[in-house]
Amino acid sequence: MKTVLSLLLLVILAAALHQAESLDWRRRRDKLLGIERKKRTGYRKVKSRTFGKDKKWEWEKIDLPADSPLRIGVKHRPKICDTRTKSGDYLSVHYNGTLYSNGDLFDSSILREEPFVFQLGRRQMNEGFEKGLLGMCVGEHRKLVVPSDMAYGETKVLGSELTGRVKPASTLVYHVELLEILTQKEAAPHLFWDF
Repeated sequence: MKTVLSLLLLVILAAALHQAESLDWRRRRDKLLGIERKKRTGYRKVKSRTFGKDKKWEWEKIDLPADSPLRIGVKHRPKICDTRTKSGDYLSVHYNGTLYSNGDLFDSSILREEPFVFQLGRRQMNEGFEKGLLGMCVGEHRKLVVPSDMAYGETKVLGSELTGRVKPASTLVYHVELLEILTQKEAAPHLFWDF
């Protein structure tokens, strides 16, 4: 009887040990995958505090590599979309522009309380902003994550009076709503032409 109980206890301990090792392995795997995911999405590990011998690490959001692709996220699209934007269209939009690294607002048509009117394809805005609006419907909301190569590159850019500056090689985030597609005659009073 003692042998059976000791064998049973041994089997139970072995199963518990196997389950604990399996759980530990899964935690390590998940931690490693989480770290890799954070690295891919623009974070870096930084030391924040030290408590005795223990080091405390945190994740800090950093700009994406300059050659990253433009990221376009559709946040809302109307059910009916008769016309989509194309190069040469005159657009009226509301937008907020923030820095990817810290979320600081650098420009906003909403704070100016006036929609931004421009001709798509004339490079009145940065390349990523304009490419991100192609094929958009009136009433659609998009989130654009623009890497520095498609934004302002190594150039230092001044923001509006209400906001701050954009540092060189900054990744930008725009939240854009397309208010309407205008005719040239409707857009003319609002356009800023750079000759």
